[in-house]
Amino acid sequence: MFFVQTMCIFAPHILKNHFKMKILKMTILSLCLVSLSAFAQSSDSTWKRHPYAKNQWVDGKTTDSGQSLQNSYFMDRRAKKWTAGLLAGTSVFYGDADKKQLGWSFAPFVKYSVSQTFAIRAEFDYSKLRGQRDLQNPTLFKDNFKFTSKVQEWNIQGMFTLGNISFLRPLRKTQMYLFAGVGQATYKSEANFIDQRLFLGDYYLTSYFGTGTPNPNLGKAVTEKFEDRKFMIPYGIGFKHYLSRSFDLGLEYRQSWLRSDDIDVYNTAIWQNRWFDSYAFIRASLGYKFGSKNVQHYDWLSPVESIYDQIADIKKKTDCLGVDDDNDHVSNCFDQDNKTPDSCMVYGNGMAVDSDMDGVPDCQDQEPFTDKGATVDPVTGAAIDSDGDGIPDHRDRELNSSPGALVDGNGIEIKLCCNCDNIMFPPITISSSCLTKEVKAMLYQVVDKMKQCPDKKLVINGPAGKSSKYNAATNTRCVDEIVKFLVEKFGISRDRIITNYTAGTESKNTIELKIQ
Repeated sequence: MFFVQTMCIFAPHILKNHFKMKILKMTILSLCLVSLSAFAQSSDSTWKRHPYAKNQWVDGKTTDSGQSLQNSYFMDRRAKKWTAGLLAGTSVFYGDADKKQLGWSFAPFVKYSVSQTFAIRAEFDYSKLRGQRDLQNPTLFKDNFKFTSKVQEWNIQGMFTLGNISFLRPLRKTQMYLFAGVGQATYKSEANFIDQRLFLGDYYLTSYFGTGTPNPNLGKAVTEKFEDRKFMIPYGIGFKHYLSRSFDLGLEYRQSWLRSDDIDVYNTAIWQNRWFDSYAFIRASLGYKFGSKNVQHYDWLSPVESIYDQIADIKKKTDCLGVDDDNDHVSNCFDQDNKTPDSCMVYGNGMAVDSDMDGVPDCQDQEPFTDKGATVDPVTGAAIDSDGDGIPDHRDRELNSSPGALVDGNGIEIKLCCNCDNIMFPPITISSSCLTKEVKAMLYQVVDKMKQCPDKKLVINGPAGKSSKYNAATNTRCVDEIVKFLVEKFGISRDRIITNYTAGTESKNTIELKIQ
């Protein structure tokens, strides 16, 4: 079909340059239009887009601004097809009461769009007709005649929209439509007049001067009524305007034809009398479009734009097959993440491989196989370990373990207990910075043991005098800092700490701690 469209575009130029035959050129152009129209009615399952549609072809990417149609172009089963609204305006009567007096009419309606050009509309009309006729010279039949009629109609109409059948211009916001249908109406009419009939009954003009039963109401004000149900045919023309995605505004003229001369209660075989009565409505309409979550309506899908957009859409899709902006070997047409780093392995849809599905791609994940459900650092992908005990939070049953504490596989702290006699701790090497991270970790264990053995004391032995590397002031300062750390940080009573400076240990350059 793409070939047919291309040939239709270039056919006029080919004929102009080679054949120079106007009749043949017009024939081929007509066949092109017919083929395009037939192609428009074909069915397929690929969808296109409407200018206001918000659907996306690839996640995160908006496609072209074409119509949201199938490859059948003129048919979109997702578009809105229903319209409900109200018609309201004035009525005009055409009958023997030929002096025009305007009435009124309003009608709720429901319309279903079968296609872009054809719709079915059902309406219920409630209206009032009015009319008048003055002196009836030369017969003086019914003088000063006036009537009103209350009308209730049920009718169904076929509507043909002209704005959707042109291939020579794009769709405009105002459309013209024609309609015709069938229906039934109930009339309740009442007439008031001065009765000038000489005789009772129906008379021809020559009978007015003949013989018969004299009219007892001659010269009097008379009221006559008529009630009946009649078959009628509504037809007319209208215009509608695209007001918004949900509403259309319109104006239409509707004529009603019926085989009756009794609606105005004026029916007699004289030359002034009309054959059949009729009436017309001039009404404005407001329609609400519904029937689908899609924003467009069938009435406002342009066939010509959908064909052009189909060609543009095919070109756009074929062009993107050869483009890969992030060099991950997945073309932009199918790439759902067009910014993956070059070092990342990707799936067929262009998404970076994430083995543990923690939101951090493997190429950036320090722990690419964390347990499912674990809370991880969004940058490194490492499982969160709040208390630093080496057990991640999702498996840690004690999230507040003491710093440096020994824990089991569930993060539960292992308590050292029961042995309180002559407990020796690793010696502390004296340096310019006494309370290093390693020293503090060891002191945590000292504190824990002193809490387990409340009747024991801590003995701190430091070197006395000078050594080859450190002087006595440095030794004393380190011991004092250890004592201060235990007392102020953990509340160990000062009288439970004994400090000694042992002679003969200058060369050791260490501090020893023992519980006894």
